[in-house]
Amino acid sequence: MKKWKGIVGVLACAFLYSSMYLLPYIKYIFYDAIVAATGFTNTQIGITLSAYIVAAIISTVPSGWIADRFPPKKMLVLSGVAHAIFSVMALLFIRSYTMTLVCFFLMGLSSTLAFWSPVFKAVSMAGSKEDQGKFYGLFEGFNGIGSMLFNFGALWVFARVTSGSVDALKAVYIFYIAASVVSTLLVAFLYHAQLDAVETENKEKPEHEKRASTKEIFRVFKMPKVWMFSLMVFGVYGFYCGSSYLTPYFSTVLGVSVAFSGGLATLKNYGTRLVGAPIAGAICDKIGRLKFMVIGFVVAIVLMIAFMMMPASNSALVPIMILMFALALVDVAMKGVQFSVFDEIGVDQSVNGMAISIASLIGFNLPDVALHPIFGAILDANEPVAAYKIIFACLLGMLVLGFVMSLILALMQKKSPKQPEPAKAAE
Repeated sequence: MKKWKGIVGVLACAFLYSSMYLLPYIKYIFYDAIVAATGFTNTQIGITLSAYIVAAIISTVPSGWIADRFPPKKMLVLSGVAHAIFSVMALLFIRSYTMTLVCFFLMGLSSTLAFWSPVFKAVSMAGSKEDQGKFYGLFEGFNGIGSMLFNFGALWVFARVTSGSVDALKAVYIFYIAASVVSTLLVAFLYHAQLDAVETENKEKPEHEKRASTKEIFRVFKMPKVWMFSLMVFGVYGFYCGSSYLTPYFSTVLGVSVAFSGGLATLKNYGTRLVGAPIAGAICDKIGRLKFMVIGFVVAIVLMIAFMMMPASNSALVPIMILMFALALVDVAMKGVQFSVFDEIGVDQSVNGMAISIASLIGFNLPDVALHPIFGAILDANEPVAAYKIIFACLLGMLVLGFVMSLILALMQKKSPKQPEPAKAAE
């Protein structure tokens, strides 16, 4: 029963996670509707997302400190409430570019500052140390389900409003706000942190003594393993981020329709997540999480080399599709369970919020900011086939980087497998 309560709590966290990023990334689904309803230029629409990303980046490291100093559940509920308020503001000022910038910046704060590291820490606290991989895998899978439900629901709402583009887009905003409110309530009523090892050992101590001090939290910056782990995450998420260019590769080079390539992208992004991450979670808890990551990178590298050897021709469409889905399956499996590695590399749960922030800054924010303009410049400067060869080589390089980091961490863990005491975790 205790484990099922943890799983239900992870489901609530995953749905809140899904709902937090619906409105900031609305242009990925309703781009034309935004142009028609708001009158914003393409540049202005791009800048609104940039405002959101800037706020998210500057909030990432403070998010780690917050996660380690305050109860994650309270932070998630606070973030959900704040995000709903800022979303309502965005709805009220939907045609004001200045206020939209302000609202998107504020949403960058609400979905990162007291949310990003706390939500991953909440997942780690939902179950025992033995179940970390399983719970992170379920979180990723539930996140895929939530994203599909919310996005398809928004599309359904948009199609039902026939009174004009402004009203239709407002209806989508309202749907997203409702999703955020409901998800916040789910966390408030369904999430319950399980007692971890630190709390069990110190359950008679005053509440303030159970949390890491600020000095202990910032000692995480001095842990070489955390920086190596961050580069490993860069390999996983960098590949995930860059593999979005497989969609235009199918339409531009292989000659399939835009609708067909878009359908492939949807299945690649969501379908593989539903299958890969939960299975990966169950496997890595049995064989070891670092070992799973090393094996995952090896498989991904082999698949990527095979993908690059395929001719850039429609005649090889079927094997290319199979390789693409296999790559996506392996990558989302690693992405889903990567944060469960912390206890194996000596990062205690009391300070893993800051470790998550450091890894996110390098492994998530850096690829998001850098890879898209770099790959865009490569596509602009070369003819399509040559450009994609360069991009695929970059993707392979990121997998190799991740493999090297995971292998080094696995060898270091093998030499000193004993976990540190909580009080010494950050040293």
